[in-house]
Amino acid sequence: MHAFTHTRIHAARTAELAAAGAALRLAREAAPAALPTASAALRNRLGEALVAAGNRLLQSRPAPARVQRHAV
Repeated sequence: MHAFTHTRIHAARTAELAAAGAALRLAREAAPAALPTASAALRNRLGEALVAAGNRLLQSRPAPARVQRHAV
């Protein structure tokens, strides 16, 4: 019973992805020639922003000033 439900879920998701892919392909074919250049530039800027944000998150930060060592 579980396998049947699992298979139906995957089949539905595969159909959704196929429909979305077909719609995207049709939209790209119908778009004017200048649009892909603009969308590529936008995609590049978005990618650069995401990489910059990831780099900022990975940078080590100094410990907060209120953390102090106890005198021994």
